[in-house]
Amino acid sequence: MLDEFRRYASLQRDQAPLASLLIYLKRKGGWVQLNQVWKELGPSGGGPFWNQTTLINKLDKLERLGVVAMEKRVLPSSRSEEKKKANTFYRLNPVSPLYPHIYSMLKIYKEESDKYSSELAEKPLERLSDLTARSEKCDPVAERELEVAMELIGEVFNVGGDEVRKMIKERMERKGMIKGTRSERIKDSKKGVKKDARIKKGKKAAEEKEDAKEELTEA
Repeated sequence: MLDEFRRYASLQRDQAPLASLLIYLKRKGGWVQLNQVWKELGPSGGGPFWNQTTLINKLDKLERLGVVAMEKRVLPSSRSEEKKKANTFYRLNPVSPLYPHIYSMLKIYKEESDKYSSELAEKPLERLSDLTARSEKCDPVAERELEVAMELIGEVFNVGGDEVRKMIKERMERKGMIKGTRSERIKDSKKGVKKDARIKKGKKAAEEKEDAKEELTEA
């Protein structure tokens, strides 16, 4: 499936419309009516699609590739409740290998102190394909086990995800499995020097105390 998607992506003269469509469906999170997709991604919504046929063709191709799912629903007509009309809905297929990596096509940057924005990365479809290919080489069961293990650690120690990752990183550093950043090593080194200095100072104070006792005894 991934090879077919990669070939299809390579045929796109402009990768932005297809990438925008995938990101749009990911953000929606569920079923979206075709009319709504066209309204928001077409000319009236300032989207990248200028032709409804082009949009439908891309959705049909993505469905054949298993990237999106399509569903037909018979609903009452907006003009008359007595009349029924077939409506087409689309959503991303959650079991598609592309699904977890859709947002990798976005480049996120900071505008102000607490404000972030995003835009399409360069060659977004290639980026999506490459990241999906790399993740497929990993064992998905092992990844899920790791996620569950991190959740259990968080529940046992009553800490959040960031704190769990920090705990795991610290344990791996102590075991020599990874090395900390240069700034962290410098910080740890300074801590060690200060600790040694405190030990030496304590020993010196103890020796001086013993010498004072001996002087009093002799006197």
